[in-house]
Amino acid sequence: ILQMLRRASVLKEAVRCASLREKAGSIPASVYEPVFHDPREFPEHEQLNIRMQGYDYVPLENFQGLVHRLSKRFGFNVVDSYAVAAQTEKVVSYRPNSTMVDQELGLSLYDRVVRISDVPAPRLQLLVNILRAHTPVGVKITVKSHEKADEDYRYIPDVLLKQRQDELKMLDDPQIRKNLGWE
Repeated sequence: ILQMLRRASVLKEAVRCASLREKAGSIPASVYEPVFHDPREFPEHEQLNIRMQGYDYVPLENFQGLVHRLSKRFGFNVVDSYAVAAQTEKVVSYRPNSTMVDQELGLSLYDRVVRISDVPAPRLQLLVNILRAHTPVGVKITVKSHEKADEDYRYIPDVLLKQRQDELKMLDDPQIRKNLGWE
């Protein structure tokens, strides 16, 4: 029993001082440790879009959350994280050896974007490698710099509003104003 108690006290002591730094105690003042400054400068990307696309909604939504959390953990500034309207396509399957339609299916391609900024190039490569390793089956990832077209792609165009704006622009034409009897 005495031997078991000694083992238990040794085990408690080993758990209490688990790391080598804790076992060593404080570092004496006579030990000089130089401070190393890293003079290298890495290029930074202004804004990047991490775009994820997939046909299955749930894994895509969960993966977007993972990308968002990892980006914050890497210290990147997450500017925006949003969903883009799904694109629905009609898929037709035919009966064997005929032109008769067997089934018509609607496939929705879901799209999610996480926009990050102030990204150092070496850390971006680490993030991309982690994302590629953890990408769910059926999800496609694209990492590219942010452009104005990406912002336009985000919003659904209002066709009726666009028609009314075109009509208003046409009313500025003097010939049309004359035909309407306004001048």
